[in-house]
Amino acid sequence: MLISKFNFSLWGNKKKKANIPNIITEISLRLKEQQDRLQESIYKLRDRDKDLFDKTVRAQTEGDNIRAAIYAQEISDIRKMIKMAYTAYLALEKVRIRLETVTELHNISSALGPVVSILNVLKDQIRGVAPDVAIALDTISSSVNSIVADTGTLSNNNISLTPYLDDEAKKILEDAQKSAEKEISTLLPDLPRPPQEEVKQNNKAQSKIQSFAQSNQRRTLSEIDLLNYIKSTGGFLDIEHVAKVFNVEKDEVLTIVRELERKGLIVVED
Repeated sequence: MLISKFNFSLWGNKKKKANIPNIITEISLRLKEQQDRLQESIYKLRDRDKDLFDKTVRAQTEGDNIRAAIYAQEISDIRKMIKMAYTAYLALEKVRIRLETVTELHNISSALGPVVSILNVLKDQIRGVAPDVAIALDTISSSVNSIVADTGTLSNNNISLTPYLDDEAKKILEDAQKSAEKEISTLLPDLPRPPQEEVKQNNKAQSKIQSFAQSNQRRTLSEIDLLNYIKSTGGFLDIEHVAKVFNVEKDEVLTIVRELERKGLIVVED
């Protein structure tokens, strides 16, 4: 009776192993589908990047540097997402190539180990960029895990769900990331920078404000101090900022503002 059970189990394992090449082919096709989804996400992000880039240039041309800075920050965030998506795309390409080279059944378990690790890392990295792809990779990772368990000495219960990267898996991800960075740097233009003269003026104004603050830490804010501050900022007055840098109450600043306005030295616009 024991021999019969053993023979049945052995036959079952052989049947599973015989079907593994077909399963691997199916997994490779499913990974290709996720690559296509990632590519579609990248195209959409690049379109958004281009639109915001044009708006950044337009805002700078019109002198609206605050809006230009907001656009530039959003572009920076989008490019981080593009980098993550493209890194995942290239890593999946390397995984598919690896799957296609797995031909000998007795090597499958060790050959697929890095694949499981890579898929687990990628699904976490792109969860915020392409959540549908992350879900699909989680399912595919489970399928590969099953193959590793069926062809190796590990059982499903012994396979760690925590992503662990061996040297080979790390190299695959690092190569994909470097390739993605190189490709993105050639595809996307550098963010426009503010004119150098404007940068110098802003730095000069900031230096003046700091010097005013240092010289007024121990005495009352005067009308001259406030006028000099307003001149250094090009006519802009932030009551809260003045109170902070001159170490005075906001009411004191407002009192001086009203007095300067009464004397006709400044014009207050809402």
